[in-house]
Amino acid sequence: MKNVLSVIALGAALVACATPGEHAAPASTQEAADVREVRVRAIVAALASGDAAQYERVSREHYAEALFARRTPEERANFVRMVASDFGAMRVTQVSEGNGVLTANVVGDSGAMSGALVFTFDDTAERRIARVDMQAEAGGGAIHGGPGARGPNVPPPPIDASMSADVMGAALESWLAPFARQEDFAGVVMVARNGAPFVTRAYGLANREQNQAANAATAYNVASIGKKFTQTAIARLIQEGRLSRTSTIGELLPDYPNSEAHAATIEQLVNMRGGISDFFGAQFDALPKARFNSNHAYYEYVSGLPQRFAPGARNEYCNGCYIVMGEIIERLSGMRYEDYIQRVVFAPAGMTRTGYFNSTNLPSNTARPYMRTAGPGSPYENTLDHHGVTGSGAGGVYSTVGDLLAFDNALRDGRLLNAELTAWVLGGTASAGRNTTSLGIAGGGGGASNILVSDGEWAVIVTGNVPELPERIGQALARQLS
Repeated sequence: MKNVLSVIALGAALVACATPGEHAAPASTQEAADVREVRVRAIVAALASGDAAQYERVSREHYAEALFARRTPEERANFVRMVASDFGAMRVTQVSEGNGVLTANVVGDSGAMSGALVFTFDDTAERRIARVDMQAEAGGGAIHGGPGARGPNVPPPPIDASMSADVMGAALESWLAPFARQEDFAGVVMVARNGAPFVTRAYGLANREQNQAANAATAYNVASIGKKFTQTAIARLIQEGRLSRTSTIGELLPDYPNSEAHAATIEQLVNMRGGISDFFGAQFDALPKARFNSNHAYYEYVSGLPQRFAPGARNEYCNGCYIVMGEIIERLSGMRYEDYIQRVVFAPAGMTRTGYFNSTNLPSNTARPYMRTAGPGSPYENTLDHHGVTGSGAGGVYSTVGDLLAFDNALRDGRLLNAELTAWVLGGTASAGRNTTSLGIAGGGGGASNILVSDGEWAVIVTGNVPELPERIGQALARQLS
């Protein structure tokens, strides 16, 4: 399961704090391409430094003025800390050009995180950075949308925020048709505006064995998107005074088998710095998947694995961290994890088609996952038996585009949490009304690919039961609307 940093359309988060006229123009003798690469490498170096003040200085020099007012200095500083936490000493491995943009492939110092920053430039002679999009993946895998990514190229979709729903819908259909025709894409695409569906389209088969087509109400395994539901439930317990962000595993689960993990805090578990082992791997692959039928079952497995590192020592993508938080939710609430999520997240948000379905008895209109296991263009294989029979606090919940929009609305509108904890879950600052912090969450693996990107005005939600492309389609649509 992949980790996507909390802001996917990062043009809104990567802006500097400055006033017009403060820029230092590049040397006039440099070629435009050289100027652009200088700007790219300067921004990456500033982010890699982990120094918010340095990032502010470099941003003033290299970003276009139109981006300046989009975020506060505090939000930019938080973003620098987040990148440093995820990547450590991030470094550039390659800068390439295509379709008028520069892509900087980057890797973290431990090799556990890799990613790509895609830079778009303004049309002035100075070629300042007008937009930055970031994609990140745990485990050093392929960088989606960058050189070497698997699957077909995803060109920019021919849409913009000024279009009517009818015009945008027609443009989306023509853009998505080649992907659907080649069966590279199967899933549902929703673009929402101001909390309401604007354009929704469904493509391909939800169940290939029974030749069942997808529709707008089809439920998909949304994989790691479910981590946000776990964090929301933890926030609810914080709001009720049952724990805090500094509470530790040792305090909350005193019988946790590995004493080295006892010092891990809730904040470290949320931010994947807890050092808990992942459940994926050869050992998990060899086990009967019927064993994994609840979050507690995953917890019993994960808690017996060795600690990866001391809590707080570094950042590493951590499904185990969220499984442990699922157990904490059970202990403090006195309810099954799945029942508590239903009570405090799904029900108040109005998510009527979302749940931790058992794959041995899936509800009607639920998609099965598929992969081309023999390579691009090969027949699809049902991969349902590659997964545990239910999901966990780390993901594997089933949901629809409509229900994911309902969650985004309920969270932003304060129907799930108070303003302070809403901001914590969104990764922004508290607001009196609808919180418009940019959010990007994604989940995929084993024949699932999904994404939700929103900023309180526009939301792009894509669910799919084929690898990778649904998430990349969602990223491309979000870039055009931000």
